[in-house]
Amino acid sequence: RAQDPAPAATPAPVETGMIRPGMTQPDVVAAWGEPAVTKRNGDWTFLFYRNFNERHVGWLDVVFLQNGQVVDCIARGDGHHYAGQSSSPPDRAPEATRATPSDTPSGAVTGVRITP
Repeated sequence: RAQDPAPAATPAPVETGMIRPGMTQPDVVAAWGEPAVTKRNGDWTFLFYRNFNERHVGWLDVVFLQNGQVVDCIARGDGHHYAGQSSSPPDRAPEATRATPSDTPSGAVTGVRITP
């Protein structure tokens, strides 16, 4: 009688789609692919990714890089994961950000001359 072949070893699950603090933009692209939109402002880069649930969650997934390294991430899409402390955890409901009195000027206008 022939021996049954030994079952193939189950490969360890490969963690894909994991973004970690300190990764570079090429690291992020290797994990999630090319972003739908890339925006830059000073030393900040914002990589926006479709999560295919935008209608429900209200926004695209976004990876925040400062000086070329990941510092934050909002991940809602399947296969998108962030190993760091997100500023917007998955259970947080979207809400409007309202200006506070300290965000608005006092209303005093100086240095303006009106000539009739």
